[in-house]
Amino acid sequence: MIKLTGNVSRKVPIPGTEYSSQSFSAGMEIEVGNDASLDVVQKKFKEMYAVLENAIKAQLISNGICLSGNNNSNHSKNNHQYEKDPITPNQKRLIEKLVKEQQIFGKERIRLLNIKSKEEAKTEIKGLLAKGVPRR
Repeated sequence: MIKLTGNVSRKVPIPGTEYSSQSFSAGMEIEVGNDASLDVVQKKFKEMYAVLENAIKAQLISNGICLSGNNNSNHSKNNHQYEKDPITPNQKRLIEKLVKEQQIFGKERIRLLNIKSKEEAKTEIKGLLAKGVPRR
């Protein structure tokens, strides 16, 4: 039996933190018959890596990491825009807590967790707190 082993990993910067990153990984092992042709083996590798890439993407999204616009020029442009008034660690923690408590997912979660400015964080926190207040 022929065993195919694949691993995919990604390191992404932690928003708002310099020189830090977090890692995401997925691995898989499959078997193909001894009589498998080269075309079959290559097809199985492609399928395996597609599954692993999708697993990594799911991990990133579930952790609120934006997959689009990750190029360095965009990243440095965004950092420059908010250098003077960046989000505070307390604002960041509060947003993370409210997003979790209110079970916000998808694009809205990603948007909220990637806020960079103090003013935008202040506005969003007010909105999230208003949503979380039970109405009578």
